[in-house]
Amino acid sequence: METLPCTLKISGSKFFKALWNFPKYLFPFLLLSVIVIQSLWLSFLSDGKDEWTALIILFLELWIYIIVFRSRTRIRLLTENLYRISHMLSVHTIQRKHTLKLYIWVYCLFVTCGAVCFELALFNSGMIVQDQYKLRNSGFVHGYLKEHLVAILSSAYALMILIGNGFFAVLPGYYCFVCCCMKTFFLHFVCESRILIARQDYRRILKIYKEMHETMIMMENFMNLPILVSVVNILITLFWFGYSFAFTPSVNNASGIFVAMGFIQYFVLLLVTLLPAAAVNQAATTARETVLSLPGWFPKQYSTIKVHVCREFMRKTTLTLWRIYRIDNSLLINALGTLISYGFLVGTLGRVQNSNNEN
Repeated sequence: METLPCTLKISGSKFFKALWNFPKYLFPFLLLSVIVIQSLWLSFLSDGKDEWTALIILFLELWIYIIVFRSRTRIRLLTENLYRISHMLSVHTIQRKHTLKLYIWVYCLFVTCGAVCFELALFNSGMIVQDQYKLRNSGFVHGYLKEHLVAILSSAYALMILIGNGFFAVLPGYYCFVCCCMKTFFLHFVCESRILIARQDYRRILKIYKEMHETMIMMENFMNLPILVSVVNILITLFWFGYSFAFTPSVNNASGIFVAMGFIQYFVLLLVTLLPAAAVNQAATTARETVLSLPGWFPKQYSTIKVHVCREFMRKTTLTLWRIYRIDNSLLINALGTLISYGFLVGTLGRVQNSNNEN
């Protein structure tokens, strides 16, 4: 809502303007409420590892929200740059628009159905029942408050699922959308450059590539940190779901379905985040090689083009995770390998500790 322009009809009415800005204030209130409830639950009534994992994930989601909220102006500028580049490259055809809209609707449907199925599987499993039983039999809470706190705890679980699987799936989706657009632009630029080279129009090639190069730099500068935090959040959640599926016995079929669905959905979010970014880096390398080869195609303007290319485009820009890891296909394999290694390590240590306690 922050990045969308407010229409004149809405901005002219105080009621509609307040209704338009309502989600901006509602979401942080809900997120902070869930964090407070989870912190109080850990402080007084629970000491489980699952609750600590949930609290860490909530704090990471709060961090993502703060970063994205502060970058809302850059998000709007990035969207405007994508629109301008699409017109420069003439890729704004009706077929491409329909295909892009179809992908967006499919992703939104996937996220919405995932959140709804998560809610149903969670409330049909025995996870909430155990916490409700623990709360009803607690000595820290007076009898007349227990049922109200049970309702608040159930609402907090529902909001936690909605926040994690609904709202925060928007960032990977937006990142995937931008990456798909940039990949299309770079590949289309390589094809169009051949036509412009035949026409001896090197100025248009440099103009288009400069726009894409600057957009890539802006995208990398403000999105590398939130994407890093988002990937860490996804990996921690994947680790928790995978560990629960492999080493924790299921209370009933609904709890097993809940864990399996969570693993599948967050694995898809990991793919949506890393694979398009890796494709963009590969396409950007191809486009950069095309620009670096321009002086050889124009012998008469060799010195002029060479100086311009060296001054403007010698910096190699790639999408990274906070400038620590360059995003490529091997990063996905490394992340999954790390998850499996730590999963077996923690599971083995847990079994050894349980056997020692029994002895």
